[in-house]
Amino acid sequence: LPYSMHMAGPREAIQHMMIRKNYGCTHFIIGRDMAGSKSSVTGDDFYGAYEAQDLAKEMSERLGVKTVPNLNLVYSEESGYVTADEADEKN
Repeated sequence: LPYSMHMAGPREAIQHMMIRKNYGCTHFIIGRDMAGSKSSVTGDDFYGAYEAQDLAKEMSERLGVKTVPNLNLVYSEESGYVTADEADEKN
């Protein structure tokens, strides 16, 4: 689609959902920290890692687009593919 990321956080994720709906999409894959950005001074994130996924899930029914959260997967020889959160818990 003719639109680029502007790193404007969760509300930008909603804007992307609306644009894609206008192009006929019924589902929206949304990753961890979608459209997130960091402070140029401290390096801290402006938004939480899952804020965009949470807002998209909340707005999904109203917008008529189903969200598909992209889980942050990692691979380990002991467990195979697991979510990053599961891998952190095991270490």
